[in-house]
Amino acid sequence: MSAIEEKPADGGDESLDLIEKKLTEVDPQIFDGIQEPKKQQIMKGVVVSMHQSHKGPLPDPETLLRYSEIIPDGADRIMRMAELQLEHRVSLEKKVVSGQLLQSNIGQILAFLIGLAALGASTFCIVSGFEISGSLLGIGGLTGLVTAFIKGKSYQDKSLESKRPPNK
Repeated sequence: MSAIEEKPADGGDESLDLIEKKLTEVDPQIFDGIQEPKKQQIMKGVVVSMHQSHKGPLPDPETLLRYSEIIPDGADRIMRMAELQLEHRVSLEKKVVSGQLLQSNIGQILAFLIGLAALGASTFCIVSGFEISGSLLGIGGLTGLVTAFIKGKSYQDKSLESKRPPNK
C-alpha cells in the first residue's frame, strides 16, 4: 500500500495544468461557468492527493520499476527476497509434515506394543487361574487402544477440516 501526497500548487503553469487535467478527469464539467481567474484561484488552493493500494506479497510493476531506479537492482532484490521467503516456508512445511508423520508412526508402533503387552498379560493371568482379572485386563487394554485410535482419528479429522479453505 502506498500513498503519494503533493504539496499545494505553487502557481506554476505545469502544476496548475496537471491539477486541471486531474480534476476534469474526475468531472469533465467541474469548471463549467467559472471564469479563468477564479478557476486559477481555486486550483492554487487545491491539494492533490493520490492513494494507491495493492494486495499481494509483491509490489505492483510500476513500484518495482521505481525501486530499480532508486536502488541498484532493486526489483531483482525484492523478487529474490520473495523467492527466499517462499523457499523458507516450503522447507518449514516439509519439516512439519515429516515430523507429524514420524510422530504418528511412532504412536502406532507404541500402541501396538502396548496392546500386545496387555493381551500377553491377560493371557498369562487367565492361564495362571485368574480368569476374571485376566479377562478384565484384556478387555480394558483393547478398549483403551480402540478408544485412543477413534479419538485420535476424530482429532485428526477436525484438524484437517479447520485447515481447509472455506468454500465461496
